Amino acid sequence: MVEKEYPEVPGRPMPVEWVTETFAVSRRTLSLLVREGLVEIEKEGAAPFLRPEMIERVRVIMTLRKELGVNLAGVEIILRLRHQLLWHRNRFRDSQSESCIDNDPS
Repeated sequence: MVEKEYPEVPGRPMPVEWVTETFAVSRRTLSLLVREGLVEIEKEGAAPFLRPEMIERVRVIMTLRKELGVNLAGVEIILRLRHQLLWHRNRFRDSQSESCIDNDPS
């Protein structure tokens, strides 16, 4: 199965409209993802927006849903496991850098 090419996630918050157009997700689906606690939308004034980490979550969710046919329950589990994996990887990297500092003879 060929994965759809989505643009790179920008390093700054983006409006909801940009996210819905870029990832071909309806506002209704985005609202469902918010209700299910999978995505957080923030508001500053009247304009709702998503932070880069939430945009990345939408990208992952839409890839899982559209390209792989994963249901929302499966998406939730995959996101939780992905989060745990990243957390453990970061802890491992931190412990590796600490052990390099501890072994420094200077």
